[in-house]
Amino acid sequence: MTQPPTYSAAHILSPARDPSVHHEVYDTVMRRQHRLSKSRFQAGLQCHKRLWLESNARELADPITEFQQAIFDQGHRVGELARERFPGGTLVAEDHRHTEEALARTADLLAGGATPLYEAAFKHEGVLVRVDVLARADEGTWDLIEVKSGASAKQTHVTDAAIQTYVLRGAGLEVGRVFVMHLDTSYVYEGGAYDLPRLFRATEVTEQVEEFLPEIPVLLAEMKATLDGECPDVPIGKRCGSPYGCQFVGYCHEFLPDYPVTQMPRIGSEVLDALLAEGICSMRDVPPLFPGVTATQHKACDIVRRGTPHFEPELLEELAELRYPLHFLDFETFAPALPIHPGTKPYQTLPVQWSCHTIHEGGVVEHEEFLHEHATDPRTPFAESLLSALADEGSVVVYSSFENTVLGSLAAALPHLAEPIASVQARLFDLLPVIGRHVEHPEFRGRLSLKVVLPALVDDLSYEGQAVADGGTAMLRYEAAITGGLPEVEREETFHALRAYCAVDTLGLLRVYQALLTGCNGGAIVSP
Repeated sequence: MTQPPTYSAAHILSPARDPSVHHEVYDTVMRRQHRLSKSRFQAGLQCHKRLWLESNARELADPITEFQQAIFDQGHRVGELARERFPGGTLVAEDHRHTEEALARTADLLAGGATPLYEAAFKHEGVLVRVDVLARADEGTWDLIEVKSGASAKQTHVTDAAIQTYVLRGAGLEVGRVFVMHLDTSYVYEGGAYDLPRLFRATEVTEQVEEFLPEIPVLLAEMKATLDGECPDVPIGKRCGSPYGCQFVGYCHEFLPDYPVTQMPRIGSEVLDALLAEGICSMRDVPPLFPGVTATQHKACDIVRRGTPHFEPELLEELAELRYPLHFLDFETFAPALPIHPGTKPYQTLPVQWSCHTIHEGGVVEHEEFLHEHATDPRTPFAESLLSALADEGSVVVYSSFENTVLGSLAAALPHLAEPIASVQARLFDLLPVIGRHVEHPEFRGRLSLKVVLPALVDDLSYEGQAVADGGTAMLRYEAAITGGLPEVEREETFHALRAYCAVDTLGLLRVYQALLTGCNGGAIVSP
């Protein structure tokens, strides 16, 4: 048997110097020179296939969405601000393209007695970590501080901090205490500079880290063995989205047929794993007595198999409760991690936009809207404009309890408007549970979000082609327009896109209502 060729270190490091070395071979050899990091360690805890793909086939990843990038950027902003809680420190600025320089820079700073350090680099047993904040403590020990932009310390943060502790101790640094620093949602911003000791809360996780540390050597050995082999055959499951959304979902899920079992309502991991293990991938194929499948899930599968929509006669009875004029209402909000307006807190939900399509008796449709375009507190102008538009007559049709929750928060924040806001709340009519009780449609697949219901019931209105097509993107675009220093033309384009998106929401809600009447009356729309 012909033996495969061997290549020297010079070949591996400098393939261009030897044209006999094919670049595919070079890529393969380099892929075997794996380096774990704290992020890849976290990926490996979630799924070994994800770990392998991140290391060897990143070209298969789903594109990073605008919303995901905004989350990354937010984390960077919070991390930079958190450093100010530990003033006088030194940043190890060398990035991931200059790892050896970062390691050398860290070693020099430690030898010189520098403290605290930001983004200090350490490597042990082939695992590279960068520490958000490393501060010298008493008796020759160090505090490791992992900064997160969330509102609490979670188990995933513990394992993140634990792999850093393992590497630092292995590299010879005595880590004493370990903290997760996160935003404190009880902090009320008073304007001006942030009160950093109140904005951030440091939760000590030393005990949890110490409990997890003994598991790390075995986990690392398993992960390194995975990276040294072929791509592992790990079945899809709930792990694909927990505790993190995996960027290879599109690749790993592409084999699924229409109406996949992954879309069954509230399906648990054990049942999903059991279905896939039996080769049952479509909701059409779920057996009537499959263990663990709930009555609600079986009903969703039965509706898919039947393939035709069904409208219960009781639907008309509920819709008959509506009174003209019919106001179809939707809100958009944003919840900045770092509060912008005095009197608000981290991640506090602030309403900034509403859209309302109104059907008057006789069929005339009008549209009104509001968007707060200024870097000031939006709540008072939002509430006043909404109360003016809704006046005192007619049912206010919404989709989910979200609008009612926002109105309740507004009433608490604006006591002088609490009474008229309560009057609007009393007129709310939530269409979502009504559809859930009385409409069966195969395209719902057991789900009831407006993004699902609208295209199932209305075939000539969609979010396709919209510059903004989901609430998450709307929120980040709005924040960028208000705080990001965008050029005026770009700000106006953003506001135009936000208005168009919210208008589709309320027009879509109106059209869904009309489709319900059509379905209950053999194709003819009649007033309730």
